[in-house]
Amino acid sequence: MAAGGSSETETGNVEAEEDREDVFTVEIRRGPHGLGLALVDGTKTPLRISGIYVKSVVPNSPAARCEKLRTGDRILAVNGVSLVGMDYNVGRELIRSSGDTLRLLVAKMDTKSSSETSATN
Repeated sequence: MAAGGSSETETGNVEAEEDREDVFTVEIRRGPHGLGLALVDGTKTPLRISGIYVKSVVPNSPAARCEKLRTGDRILAVNGVSLVGMDYNVGRELIRSSGDTLRLLVAKMDTKSSSETSATN
């Protein structure tokens, strides 16, 4: 355990911190039935946080084949355009109208670290 509070997070608990802060880019080519992503407005979920989240991934869809997107992930940007703070319907339409190949900036769902965080705090 490190003496400083911030360095403990950086060194002693790196794995949990990475899970919580994992942001990545994924490129998906739209298929004949779309991307295979069902989206949800974060304010309409138990999170009550604005944002566009993955509600589900359709099996065998382009989104499923990329093997990176999971239920609960937050879409932060599409093709370099930030969705943060954008109205859900506007953001959803931007995703739908963004061409055949989409580059999504995604924040990973905080799954593993949520129980660890409550156990360590």
